[in-house]
This record gives sequence, structure tokens and C-alpha cells, in this order.
Amino acid sequence: MNVATTHATKPGYPLEFPKNQWYVAGHAQDLGRELISRRILGEPVCFYRKQDGAAVALVDRCIHRQMPLSKGLLQGNNVRCAYHGILFGDDGRALEIPSQTNIPEKCRVHSYPLVESGGLLWIWMGDQAADRSLIPHHPWLDDPQWVVVRGSLHMKARAQLLNENLLDLSHLSYLHPGSIGSDDVVSAPTTMEFDERSVRVTRDMNNAISPPMFIRAMGLDGRIDRHQVAEFIAPGFHITHLDARATGKTGAQMFSHKAIHCITPERAHSAHYFWAITRNYRIEDEDVSRLWREGAPKVFAEDIDASEAIEETISAYEPGYPPELDLKVDGGPLRARRIIERLVAAEHGA
Repeated sequence: MNVATTHATKPGYPLEFPKNQWYVAGHAQDLGRELISRRILGEPVCFYRKQDGAAVALVDRCIHRQMPLSKGLLQGNNVRCAYHGILFGDDGRALEIPSQTNIPEKCRVHSYPLVESGGLLWIWMGDQAADRSLIPHHPWLDDPQWVVVRGSLHMKARAQLLNENLLDLSHLSYLHPGSIGSDDVVSAPTTMEFDERSVRVTRDMNNAISPPMFIRAMGLDGRIDRHQVAEFIAPGFHITHLDARATGKTGAQMFSHKAIHCITPERAHSAHYFWAITRNYRIEDEDVSRLWREGAPKVFAEDIDASEAIEETISAYEPGYPPELDLKVDGGPLRARRIIERLVAAEHGA
């Protein structure tokens, strides 16, 4: 029997995402005077920096014969197509066509609004005017009292699997027991808040077991009071807020850090994962920075492995969806799913 004929009809994880929103296209530190190609929402984008350091994002295909501009030459602030030599300015307008003297007005490529903030590159993929007020709040990435480590990962699965993974931290007890998880996480009570664009799931764990990464990074051995908030701001920005201190010790130091997760769809079944860990403790200690720089991607790789395994299962049922049983802990993830679906519907005029 063809498995695709036995699916349930209820909607599953969204494959389409809204375009008139800000997505993180990468870390600012990774962009220089080289042409870089990256797909965002299925669109090929060519990134580079101008001579004054300003970041540029052009659609990565020449208007003439679709040759990727990223295979061309960066000349000053302009890009020359490697196929027939058309020279495009940083605004996407053709400046020179070697085979003719006149330059048609329509000889141009799309230039995407790009904002550099918090060490991140924010790109606006839609046709509507870019609204900078929609960029999520991220002050800890610029605060000199906090120190940041960052990196990039890739996932061969739909982006929404990670969006929902990051809102249901009950999985920490089973997926990450050797790093940030403990037996207390899964059974801790949660509360949820939400609005039209965001979801916050709060989990308090008092007198809890200190997980291995906290022992090494904070020196918190034994029992701790752990306050954790998983926050999602549509369409793909997450902040895991963490506060922890030793249980029962008057005046005990509070250790706080934020795990920043930027989940950006590459194609329907793949995603970019740009992450950062920013902390306000032991900020001069390079050993702690190294611990998070090397340890965080190992933790996040476990989430990716789980998401890719789920993707392999559910993709076999397309265009349908296998039956799923929702649990109490799915309140946050399901709310995030509805937010994405409403944003997409609004763009389609539904």
C-alpha cells in the first residue's frame, strides 16, 4: 500500500512562510568582500560588502540569462556577471552592458532591504515596504556587559520543526541529558503567554538538578533554582532566557544567559540555523566562551538530528500528514504554528 494514501487530513507543520517579515540571513562577522550565495525562502540571494563596509543583498540571478551573480566578479561596489559581463550596481540597476551602449530601465535585479544589528544580518524578503519596527528586540547582543559566542548550522528538514522544538523544552530531559537537560525539566509546570506575533512558555524548576553544562560554565554543582523562558517571535526568532542560582544559599549569584536561535527557511524542506549564546557571567573567561562555542552546536545538532528524523517520516506522507496526538506541552508550539499560518494567509488576502 502506498503510504501517501493512508494519511490524516489535518494540517501539519507549515511549509510556507510569510515574506513580508525580517529573517536572519547570517552573522555579520561572516560577510566580507567576497560574493556569497545563500537561499532564503527558496530565493537565491547574493551577499557582499561594499568598500565602505555596508552590506548588500541582491537576487542571485542575472536578469539576462539567470546566471548566478555570486559566480561573477566584485568590482568596487558593483557586481559583474560572469556570463555576458553585465555590471550591476549595489541597488541592482545595470550600469554597463558590454554588448550594447543603451541600458534598458528594466535591466536590473532585485535588491533586498538588509539591516545589520546585533551582529546579525536581517533581510526583508517581501514586496511591501520594509518595516524596521518588526525586527525583534535583541539588546543583549550589543550590551558590553554581556559576551557573545555564535555560529551557524544547517538542517535538512522544514524550519517549523525547529520552531516548535525550541518552544517545547520538555525534550531537554531526553534529547540533551548529557549537556543542558535533567530529569526535572520534563515534569516542571509551564505557563504560556502569546500575542499576534509571539509566544512565551515559562518553566520554573526550583531545587532542580544542575545539568552538566551549567556545572562547567557556571560552577553550579548540586541543586539549583532554574527559571527558563522559551520565547518565539514570528517568523523564526527565538530567545531561550535562562536564570539559575544555587538553591537555599542567601545572596547566591544569579547566572543569566540567552540562547538566540534564528531559524530561517532555506527551501521548503531545509533551513538555516544561526545561533548565539550571550551571557552576563564570567565574561572575561575565555574557557567559558570556548565551552559554549564548542558545546552549544553539539547540543543544537541533537535537535537537528531529531528534526531530520521526523522530516524523513512525515515527508513520506506528503501531500498528506500522518496522525499525531497533541499533548499539554504542545500549547506553545501549536500557537506558533497558527501564527505562521495566519501571517501567510494575510499575505494571500485570505
